[in-house]
Amino acid sequence: MTSLLHTDLIILDAEVASAEEAIRLMGDRLEKLGFVTEGYADMVCDREKTYPTGLPGASWAIALPHTDPTLVIRPAVGVIVPREPVEFKMMGAPDTTLDVRLIMPLVIKDANSQLSLLKTMMGVIADAQLLERIRRSRDPREIIELLRPIECDEPGRMSGGTPRPKIR
Repeated sequence: MTSLLHTDLIILDAEVASAEEAIRLMGDRLEKLGFVTEGYADMVCDREKTYPTGLPGASWAIALPHTDPTLVIRPAVGVIVPREPVEFKMMGAPDTTLDVRLIMPLVIKDANSQLSLLKTMMGVIADAQLLERIRRSRDPREIIELLRPIECDEPGRMSGGTPRPKIR
């Protein structure tokens, strides 16, 4: 299994003032590093207007911006920890605005794996301690280790069948 997590896709203390700025920040990086082709950030921004991705988390809101795999070269999950909360509209309730403290762009190449990854991300969203550790970390390698369970092939199992580690 190809790793979804890369230190180059973790942006800490990001100075972004809007959902669109955050999406474009990561979109530019994804394009520069060869994960997506030109136009990907535009596509994610357009989708965000119609199908917002803000979600209330266990202790604060996060966003999972994504789009269809048309412009994806290889899959990834990014992490943006904004300096100040960023407003995203809430998934399923676009009239509701959330102050998002963690943005995790999902770069999905295989549409069939999208639902599985989103389900796994729901576990991350529900874990207040994990979210806080990610948000407070200043080490991209530590964030990758904290998020390693999202690379599971099946619930409770890492790629290759190894049991998922407990996150404390």
